[in-house]
Amino acid sequence: MGGVPKRKVQTLMLWTVAAPFFTAGDEGDRWLDDLVDAPAHRFLKIPAAPARGGDWHRRAMRATPVGQWLRHWRQSARALAQGDGVVTVFPQLALTAAIQRRIGRRDVPIVAWCFNIGRFPTGWKRRVARFFLRSVDMFVVHSRGELALLRDRLMIDEARICFVPLQRAAIPLLADEEADAPFALAMGSANRDYATLYEACRRTGLPLTLVAARHALPAEPPPPNVTLRSNLDPAACLRLAQQARVSIVPLADVAAASGQITMVEAMRMGRPLIVTDAIGSRDYVVDGATGLLVPPRDPAALAAAMRRLWDDAALRTRLADAARRFAGESLSDEAAAATLARILDAVAARRKG
Repeated sequence: MGGVPKRKVQTLMLWTVAAPFFTAGDEGDRWLDDLVDAPAHRFLKIPAAPARGGDWHRRAMRATPVGQWLRHWRQSARALAQGDGVVTVFPQLALTAAIQRRIGRRDVPIVAWCFNIGRFPTGWKRRVARFFLRSVDMFVVHSRGELALLRDRLMIDEARICFVPLQRAAIPLLADEEADAPFALAMGSANRDYATLYEACRRTGLPLTLVAARHALPAEPPPPNVTLRSNLDPAACLRLAQQARVSIVPLADVAAASGQITMVEAMRMGRPLIVTDAIGSRDYVVDGATGLLVPPRDPAALAAAMRRLWDDAALRTRLADAARRFAGESLSDEAAAATLARILDAVAARRKG
């Protein structure tokens, strides 16, 4: 359970791929389907309708607004209408596709990639989600801990859930590590525990740059050695990550899978990592081998890890090199695309019986 199905040769299928960041022709439309080397599968990207309020990637909202749900609904409807099978990216599109398939009685398989639910619905919303998500053939999650969460909270059979590590393409070198004024870095807004990080920074006195949306920050002002940044574009964030001596990902809810994008990008760039021990980090960071894991809500432990990694150049190099090797082998787009092909083969074979 939770493993990747073995690959079998199938007859030709056209899979429509729906992701909220597809914009019809933009470079951001590149995804795993572009790397799948499988003659049994062809792909057609279904772009999302233009969204008001700027770049989808930089939205700071914690809940999906009604207007976005409508865009998901239209996008998944086009995907179901145009393909022999559908691949969705993120839970919202998976849910709208599942509802439409159930209502329309469509015999179209659905693969729900990146089914990462930060906050599970409760009450009637959970019951509705359970009912319609039965229409999804395979769920892909990016931490093994989510297998049990989907089973227990959404009543999904583990045979329909597959763990695949989150992937990132190779990241170009944009900047060298800052030697004259070194600093630690923390980035991200989802499920972050910056209150613990603030206290660890007070104890160590180490300079730290923190990039996050305002809603993710504690109400208290930061310590004087913490510099707050926000509204940076992706290139600026990558540049900061490459300049930083140490990257830190402090997580709040250890039962929620989050922080993986920041972790994987840091590992792809070969940056020394400190991460809270949580279900979203254990599949990526091996303590003392590819990074340092610290217990949750423990400022003393976090401060000790920060000081240890800051002061030990040899340790930083060893962890960073091992992280880069692991990420190149297991967290690349090419590795994920090969897994996607095997999943599609298995789903197609199962549907054709």
